[in-house]
Amino acid sequence: MIKKIAPKVERILGKYPKTQPKAKPHAPKEANDVIPKKARKKHSWYNNRRTNLERTPKEDTFEPSKSQNDTKPSLRRPSATMNLGDFVVWRNKQLAEKYKDDLEKIAQIIPEVTFFRAANETSAKEMKSILAKIEKRSEQFLERGYRGVVRDSVRARIFMPDADKNYGKIIDEMKKMKYKVALNYVDDAAGNAIKNSDGTFKMAEDIDVRFGKNAKKSGYEDVQIRFQKDDVLYELIILPGPNYMNAANKEHDVFENIKKYTNHNLDKDMGAKQIIAAIEETFASFSRRLYAEALVRDKGGAKKITESTTFTPEEVKDINALFKSLKNLFLGKFNALPPSKRLKPAFKDTKTYANLHLLETNLRKFIDLYKPVTPQS
Repeated sequence: MIKKIAPKVERILGKYPKTQPKAKPHAPKEANDVIPKKARKKHSWYNNRRTNLERTPKEDTFEPSKSQNDTKPSLRRPSATMNLGDFVVWRNKQLAEKYKDDLEKIAQIIPEVTFFRAANETSAKEMKSILAKIEKRSEQFLERGYRGVVRDSVRARIFMPDADKNYGKIIDEMKKMKYKVALNYVDDAAGNAIKNSDGTFKMAEDIDVRFGKNAKKSGYEDVQIRFQKDDVLYELIILPGPNYMNAANKEHDVFENIKKYTNHNLDKDMGAKQIIAAIEETFASFSRRLYAEALVRDKGGAKKITESTTFTPEEVKDINALFKSLKNLFLGKFNALPPSKRLKPAFKDTKTYANLHLLETNLRKFIDLYKPVTPQS
């Protein structure tokens, strides 16, 4: 089992900076000189994607429009000194721009589909993220190779109501543009690739319809499709609309922080595991209401919302109690240790406390976005 990628490989891919040669004085300009990026004006709704804009019943995140004029980014040209990792990212960005051009055409063909470049600014995966995914799935990387592990290096999001029933329309139009639905390994419950009787791997179309019983615990629903064109994979995520995407961006931060309880081994204790599960369910219960409101906004507009979704006072009280119980549990385990076995003189000086405090602080930021509205007297 590979724990880390070899430093030499990481250096080639660009994780470690490569020493650049000194510039020659009075050197003439070459055709491959780096062209600086042009300043981009971001849409007002994009700047507010992590604010509480959608909590205001009078406004939506932004109003969809087929005549949206989005500007394309200016990409640097590859140079002779560019390392392999930078070249891979540069190439992915070039492919992503062409991919987004094609999705814009799809939005013009299918009336219920909307596409915005402003919602797809990070459509090419950066090398740091690529390396992290390969390291995390190192065993699968040996078995399936790069394409079997990194399947979202070029990606985009598009808006379509009731995508679980209508995503086939997008597939039909994509096929006319020479895309096809990519095949992917079929895994068992443990995440291992299933083999056919002849020893070959079982493959299936890479379409994931996460609706209804297949939705996330948080209530998040989408359709994910991986397309293939000229041996390149393209990921497409279909969401109901921009308000739903805005809610998903914020709820994703909650998901990442909940996951870190496991990453920091804080759920090894059975009591702690039960408390963390209760914290997760409380946030998931709220997220399901948040997604339901976002769906109404995207389908009918803000006028359909009579009251914005917030945490209830009871939910906030329960979360506060759960956070306190979790810290007290680990404080008790610390106090039970003899002084000779304590790595730090006080519990607040330990790494365990630091991780608990950081995760609690991050999750409270989400609560503050949707804290209960205090009635004005």
